[in-house]
Amino acid sequence: MFAIPILAAALLAMTDAFFLLILPTRTLTIHFGSHRQCMGLSLRGSCTSPTEAAHLVQTVQRLLAHRPAQAWIDSRHLHHVGPLGEQALLQATSCGRQVGTVLYWCGLPPGVCRALQASGTAAQLQLRPAAGYAGPSFLLPTERRPAMLA
Repeated sequence: MFAIPILAAALLAMTDAFFLLILPTRTLTIHFGSHRQCMGLSLRGSCTSPTEAAHLVQTVQRLLAHRPAQAWIDSRHLHHVGPLGEQALLQATSCGRQVGTVLYWCGLPPGVCRALQASGTAAQLQLRPAAGYAGPSFLLPTERRPAMLA
């Protein structure tokens, strides 16, 4: 019963710790982690519903509670962002600015990027190519390689 708060306090006291918190919803999955003062998220799926938008904002707020100078968001597998998702991206970015954290949105797929540019949202975000991601590498999905034939 008391193990979880004690474990959480022990993790927060460590200066060189990492964690992976997976917070799934129906169509948006967010992987959240930190390693050596480097914080990041990996977004997978779509962000179109009120639940998904709230999930994204709440997860970014959890990340911002640690007050990093910058945070890296792997967005390569974010397939679709609707109007509510765009609002969530803007709200997350605004929350970051309020606490002095720059959010870098890395690797947005071309279709998502075009939609964000058309709405004007892209101009308000710090967009980076996928290669510009400098967050915790364990958050990145591993590429499956075909088995070698003998």
